[in-house]
Amino acid sequence: MRVPEWSVVSADRRAGRRTGLFLLCFALAWLLLRGYADYLARVLPERALALNAAQPEALLRRAEGALRAGDTAAAEAAALRALATRPDEGRALRVLGAVAERRGDRARALGLMGAAALVTPRDSATQFWLAINALADHDLDTSLRKLDRLLRFEPELHRDVFPILGTIASNPVGAQAIAGYLAGDPPWRSAFMTTLMRQIDNHAVLARLLRAIERAGGRIAPAEHAQVAEGLWRAHDWRRLRAWLGRREGGIGTAWVRDPGFDGPALDAWSGWEVGRVGGVDILLGAVLDERRGLRLIFLDRRVPFRHVSQRLLLLPGHYVLRISLRLRQLRSALGLRWTLRCAESNVEIATTERLLGDGPWRVVQTAFEVPPQACGGQVLQLQLDARIDAERLISGEAWFDQLMIESDEARPDSVSAETTR
Repeated sequence: MRVPEWSVVSADRRAGRRTGLFLLCFALAWLLLRGYADYLARVLPERALALNAAQPEALLRRAEGALRAGDTAAAEAAALRALATRPDEGRALRVLGAVAERRGDRARALGLMGAAALVTPRDSATQFWLAINALADHDLDTSLRKLDRLLRFEPELHRDVFPILGTIASNPVGAQAIAGYLAGDPPWRSAFMTTLMRQIDNHAVLARLLRAIERAGGRIAPAEHAQVAEGLWRAHDWRRLRAWLGRREGGIGTAWVRDPGFDGPALDAWSGWEVGRVGGVDILLGAVLDERRGLRLIFLDRRVPFRHVSQRLLLLPGHYVLRISLRLRQLRSALGLRWTLRCAESNVEIATTERLLGDGPWRVVQTAFEVPPQACGGQVLQLQLDARIDAERLISGEAWFDQLMIESDEARPDSVSAETTR
C-alpha cells in the first residue's frame, strides 16, 4: 500500500515542530537557570556558581568573602575569573588591589585601586581606601575631596568617615584644610559638627576650627557657637569664654546682663534669659503692663519648686550694684521670691535681693555686692522661690519685672551692703 505524499510531509513537519519545541524549552530552561543564578548571586553566591560557574556577581562575592577570610589566593582567583567575564568590573579590580596591599606591593595596590575608581567611581570601598591612603601620604586635599564625595553620595557612611574627619579637624594643619570644605556648608556639616562637639572635650580645639571656618569665608551657626561656649563654661575656662563671646557679640556686653528688659526669648544661653518650664506657673517674656514690657509670672496657687528664670554672667572681680524694677500683685507665699547671684565654681551666694511678697505699684529694688577675685570667674543670676520645706513652696499671685541692670560700683570699695529703694 502506497503512503500518500501529503502524509509524509505532515509527519516531517510534526517532527520538526517537536524538535523546535524541545530546543525552545531547553533555551528557556537555560535562560531561567541563568536568571535564577543571577538572582542568587547576591544572597547565595556559591549556589549561583553551581548553576553558572561564570556568574560575575557571585564570583565577586566569593572573592570578597575569601579576602575577608584572609585567603588571598582564592580571592585573587575569583576576582580574575570575574574580570574575564566582565572586564569593566571595578570591584574585582579593588579586590585585586587589596590582595596586592596584603602582599606588601603598595605600588601595585595603588595602581589597581586607581583603575577601580576610574571604572566604578561610585564604589564606596574603593574611594574610602584611596582616601585613607592619600591621608597616609599627607595628601590632605585628595583625602578630603574623596571623603566629601563619599558623604554626599552615601550619607550612611558617616559612622566610618566622621572619626577620620574628627582626627583631621583636631589637628592645627588639618583644621585649616577641612575648614575650606565646612565653609561651603556641605549637607553633612551639621551632623559632623554635632558629633565632633559631643566627642571632643577640648573646646579650645573646636573654637580654633570654627575660627578657621570663618577665615575660609564660612559662617558659624548659632548652635555651633553656643555649643563651644557651653563647653568652655563647663570647663570654667573664663578667659577663652569671654574672648569667644566677644567675637560673636562684637565685644559689647559680654559680662553684663543681656536683655535687661525681658523683651523676648533668647536664641541660646548666651543671648538672653534661660527660661524653664514647670507646672504651677506661667512665665511670659515681653508681657505688657502699664505701657511697660517685661517679665510676667503668674503663680496658680500650687506648690512650685520655682527657680526657672536665670542668666549666666562673666563679671570681673570688683564691686557692683544690681537694680531691678518690679511690681507685685497679691503675691502670697511663705518666704517670697528673690533674685540671687552665685559663683559658678563654688555655688557660693554673693548677692541677694530682699524677699518679694505682697502687693504694690512699680518700684526699684537694688543691692550692692562684690565679686571675689578667686573661684568666681562665672556667675549665675537667678530668680527663685525661697522655701526650706515643701509646704513653703505654695505660692499664688503675680510678679512683674523690668530693667534688671548690673553696674560697676567701684566708688564703694568698702564692705558689701544691700539697700532697697521704694
